[in-house]
Order: sequence, then C-alpha cells, then structure tokens
Amino acid sequence: MSELSPPTPLSGTDAAPTSVDTDQRGTMRALAEAFVSLFIAVLLFRAFAAEGYMISTGSMAPCLLGFHKRVVCPTCQVTFPFGTAYDTDEEADVDSLSANRAHAVCPNCGQPGIDLTDVPRNHGDQLLVNKQAYLYQSPQRWDVIVFRNPFRPTEAYVKRTVALPGERVQIVDGDVIIDGQIARKNYRQQVGTRILVHDHDFRPAKDEDFRTHWQIVEPDAPGSDRSKPLTWKAVGSSFQFRGEDVRRPDKDPMAWVEYRHWVRSGGQHETSVPLATWPEDADTKTLPPAGLQYNVKKRLFSVTGALPESVARKLLDLSDDKEFQDAVVDLYESSHVIPVNDEYGYNPPDEAPTPNPVKDLMVSADIKLQGGSGEFVIESTDGSSIFSVVFDVIRREINLYIDPQSTFGSHSMGIRSGTEAVATAQWPGSFVSDGGKVEVSIFDQQVVVAIDGKPVFAPWPFEVQEDAAPSRHPVRFGARGVNIKVSHLKLYRDIYYTDTRSRHAVSRPHELGDDEYFVLGDNSPVSHDSRRWEKPAVQRALLIGKPFLVHLPSKPGTLRVGNQEMHLRIPDWERIRFLR
Repeated sequence: MSELSPPTPLSGTDAAPTSVDTDQRGTMRALAEAFVSLFIAVLLFRAFAAEGYMISTGSMAPCLLGFHKRVVCPTCQVTFPFGTAYDTDEEADVDSLSANRAHAVCPNCGQPGIDLTDVPRNHGDQLLVNKQAYLYQSPQRWDVIVFRNPFRPTEAYVKRTVALPGERVQIVDGDVIIDGQIARKNYRQQVGTRILVHDHDFRPAKDEDFRTHWQIVEPDAPGSDRSKPLTWKAVGSSFQFRGEDVRRPDKDPMAWVEYRHWVRSGGQHETSVPLATWPEDADTKTLPPAGLQYNVKKRLFSVTGALPESVARKLLDLSDDKEFQDAVVDLYESSHVIPVNDEYGYNPPDEAPTPNPVKDLMVSADIKLQGGSGEFVIESTDGSSIFSVVFDVIRREINLYIDPQSTFGSHSMGIRSGTEAVATAQWPGSFVSDGGKVEVSIFDQQVVVAIDGKPVFAPWPFEVQEDAAPSRHPVRFGARGVNIKVSHLKLYRDIYYTDTRSRHAVSRPHELGDDEYFVLGDNSPVSHDSRRWEKPAVQRALLIGKPFLVHLPSKPGTLRVGNQEMHLRIPDWERIRFLR
C-alpha cells in the first residue's frame, strides 16, 4: 500500500474569446494570462522546490497520521486519533479496513469498547516536502524523510531515518544501536518523537472504577518532630503543597506524589503479594480460573494480569482469615498497576501484539514556586538507578543526583550531605518569579532537564543494568519547606522499536553501504520499514525530500440543514505545524 500520495494536481483551461468589447477582452486576456502564469509557477515550484503529499497509512503515528478517526473518549473526554488504514504487504481498500475496526480503547484512561460506528473517517495529514533539502546535504539521524518505493517508483513513503551510510545498525530492547553504541536524541528530537502516555488534566469525572494515576503518598516521618507530617493536596487537576513555615526544611520529610500506571483489566504481567499460610477453610480447588497461584515454599500469592473485581470478591468469600483478606485486597490493587508499555491508542486493540515495557519516560509539568526555603524534587527510575532533579530554592540551583538503587526510597532526605551532584545549573531568571514548564526525561540512557523548552545543562548519559526490571512506580515528585503548585501533568514515553516480524538489524547488526539509509516508522508494531523489507536500505538516489510542514490538516465537521445532517472536512488549525 502506498503510504504517501500526491494531491490532485492543479489544472486550468484557457477560455475561448467571445463577442465582447475591447475592454472586456483585455480584462479576460489579463486574467487568463495571470492564471496560466500562476499555473506554470506552481508547476515549477512543485518540480524544483516543494510538493504536497497526503499520508494514507499509520506507520508514522502519532507524529503523522494516515486515514483515521478523531475519537472523543466518553469517559475522560480526551481526544485521540484511531487509525483506519495500516501498512500491509498487499493493496487494501480503506473503507473495508475501517469497517472492520469498530471499537477503540482510550489510551488515557483505558476505557474499552468505545463505539466508532458513527465517528466519521478523516483524511491523513498533508505534508509539504522540501525537494531541495538533500541536494547539498545528507539526511541526519532522526530526520523524517520522503522517498520513492524502490519496487514501485510512482509511490512515495515517509519514515524516520535512524542509521546513516556506512553504519552498523541493530535494534536492541527497543533502542537503536549504532556501531555498538546507543543512538541518543537531543531534547528537540525527543519532543518531536515522544508519545503521550497520560494527561492528568483529562480524568473521568464520574467513574467509580477509575483510579487516578498520580497518587499522593501517605507521609512517613521518621526522626521528625512533626506529629502530623505535611502532605500534598489535590486541587482540581493540580497538586499544591504548603510548607513555607518549616524552620528547618532539611530536617523535615519529603512529601511525595507518585505516578502509578493503572489499568482497568487484562495484561500478561505477574503480580505477587506475601501470604504466610493459606487459610485452612479456603479450598484451593475452588480458586477461579484467573491465573491465580499460591507458592507454598515462597509464601507468595500471585496472579497473571489484572485481577478482576468479580474474582476478588469470590476470593474474599472463601475465608474470613484477616491475613488472607488483606492479601486479596493487596493483590487486587497491585495487579492493576503495571509498568508503562508500548501500546498505541491509534492501533486496533484486537490486532495489537504483546506490549513491551518501556523505561524511557518524560514527565512534563507547569511548576509555580510561591515561597519558602526548601526544595522541590522530580525523580525517575529505569529500574536500576534513581535520577533526582532537585530545585534548591535558597541557592536557585538545579542539581542532578544519581542513586544506584532499584526502588524509590527516602534517600532524597540526605542527598546534600551524603551525595554529590553530577550536574548543576542556575535557575532561569523567569523561573524565580513566574515559574515555568519543567520537563525531565530519561530517554536513550541519558537524563535531560528543560525549562520552557530550553535544556538547563548538557544531557547526562548513564549505564543501565540489563536485568533490571521496569518499575511500576517510575516517576514521582516531592517537596518540603516550600509553597508550590504543580499543574498540567503529562507523562510521555519514547518510541519502542519492536523486533516482531522483522528480518533485518534484529538478531545481528546490519551494515549499510556508502549511499544507504536505514528507516523506521514511529508506529513500530504495525510499520513496514527497513526491518521487514526484502532489501532494507533506502538508496540516496530514491530520496524525494524532507517534509517541513503539516499544512491544511482537517477534522470532521457537521452541517445540518433541516432534518438532514452532512459530515464535512473542515480545517484543523491547531494541527498546522512545522516538523522538528
């Protein structure tokens, strides 16, 4: 299937003169000449400078969209795209593909079974491609490029460049490895490729089954003189902390808000809770067939996937033993919190492969400091180390600490006295008075911190443990001794490049020739790209250019005339953007 298709070419017809006076003939002739000149100019512009293409499939979603539906989740009200056309080895009819994909799952709150029957289909993004971009220079890593299909020269594809001529490329655990080293993205490239996992501003208002992903952690105050430790308060979609009156903030405990990737159901993850003994009155033969197991030697009660509420209730009815009852409740709650994975709300849930856990995350929030002399902290973990970004109010400093621990702990209470910062930067002047948007990422085995779109220090690379398990609580933020407001919380993930149905650069590195490029789609589970093609490399001679603008994207509109209703395509001005 062609992924890109040129729009309908411009055309014009020269009108024959009629019996009119001289002035009218002069006006008609001037208009005709102007039209012909414009037509020729457009042809020359398309031939040598830029040309428009429309995307048909979803291999570059969510960065670039093919034929899709704009879905509004009935539960949390977030709007997300759902693809109706995908890469395939054979030609496929878009209408038939759309008809077979009638339900979606909200990527934000997990609401399943969203009916798409009455949602109109929308056309793909339209790209303006600079055909001169690679005339005197070569594509760079992470560039989005447009090129000709080597097997069907009349078709054009759009993918992302990940490996350059002469390099040896391999995909390992979702990352791109070049000549044995991980390929890293700078801040702007991360923003251009990141995929939204959860937006805290969109939460179900009336859904008793939903658990908010950002949870205030119950305070623990060992060694503190305070009988009731200070804690955060949820105010609407923001979190606020009031600790300015603390005289010795370095002696006060840190108050935390933690991200928990909560799911409604399903999954293949394993969850275990301690249970010393199985109650005598609970017959193991009566356990519901829901992946439940009790390990006598390890004294662990476990389940595969999220424990359904109906099964949990049946378990509670098996015994009145308090330890058993507590274990069932703990197992139910814990099993619904999983590591962040590479699921796409854009893809049909019934056609998605087994998800992969993703450790490369970015948290974004608007921070407003309102007084105090303490500190604010954002922490992330990849399962093997903890990365603490500390905002020191007194020194107006941002310090990065790395703690090689596998789980979050209370180490931040002593980081000034026991640990040295690996990177330090001063606050931007505007951040002191106005606050700003803070972004912290651990994409590509490096820590990046940015305020209002500008990195505050150079990316800090780190090593990872190959056997480190991904955390179910990968991000948190905390404060002490300050008044602060945290709002517009968003969590993003990096692209996880899959190896399913792949034949190149997976089991071993693939070496590129002197004029060859290795390209991948952002929607990795469904993209047909260099991993799967018989001939993986894209020759330089096949390059068309670099897309630089998404122009005139559309969204469904409705026009009512009397009792009649018509669906129209209207411009979606918010999606017009320059590509990074």
